[in-house]
Amino acid sequence: MIPAEYIKHKHRVHILLLTAALIITGCRPAATLPGRGTPEYNELVRTFYIGLAALQVGHDVQADSKLAHFTQLAPGEPAGWANWGLLALRQKNFETASERLERARSLAPDNDDIQYLLGLLESSRGRTAEAIAALRKAVEVDPRNLLAIYKLAEEVERQGDEQSAAEAQSLLQKILTVQPDNVAAQVELGRVAAKRGDGETLKSVVEKIKARSSAWPAEVQEQVKAVDEAARSGDLRAAATRTSFLRNVLVRVPEYRRGLA
Repeated sequence: MIPAEYIKHKHRVHILLLTAALIITGCRPAATLPGRGTPEYNELVRTFYIGLAALQVGHDVQADSKLAHFTQLAPGEPAGWANWGLLALRQKNFETASERLERARSLAPDNDDIQYLLGLLESSRGRTAEAIAALRKAVEVDPRNLLAIYKLAEEVERQGDEQSAAEAQSLLQKILTVQPDNVAAQVELGRVAAKRGDGETLKSVVEKIKARSSAWPAEVQEQVKAVDEAARSGDLRAAATRTSFLRNVLVRVPEYRRGLA
């Protein structure tokens, strides 16, 4: 069995956002694994962690070799297939990524993190309906999977109608229910609210952003002021555009980057 500290809980994997890559670091228990403390067991754990480390730092050749080996040593462990699929996804090898992630899903069909990765895959392939279905499943399994909620809001809004925009706004508000000080979610909520003509929500969001902006770079503060002025004037189309500009300059602010992660 994989060690207890290695597992979040059965059929659940643990995702970390590192260098723009999602690394799944947990495995489910399996009766076919070698006994703890045996040479085979030690090799299994070592192979897994070396593969993860290589994936994290972008050593793709080593990551591919180790994760492939891990799936041979433990073919019933979804984390190996999921991370190997993630590697293919990062390399834009979508068909291979699909095969590996589907294998992971077959082993852990109710795992929200694997559903999230499948949503990313389908989004990358331009298959919006399939991406939304996978992301909805991820959120259904774990309503506090904020990465999945955020990506779902993005995909839903992409459909372009008022109903979709309203749902995207609702999803962003769910993120802020869990993380009320998340600047990235606040900015996105303000942008979608402005786009929908929801001036009251926009003004509320801008006030919260303004209250935290005093230590931000001058260029960022200028964009906050521009959004505030557009919101106060009632020019919501301009406010939506200004919010997009604000998002672009906020990437230099660590607080924003943490919220986005």
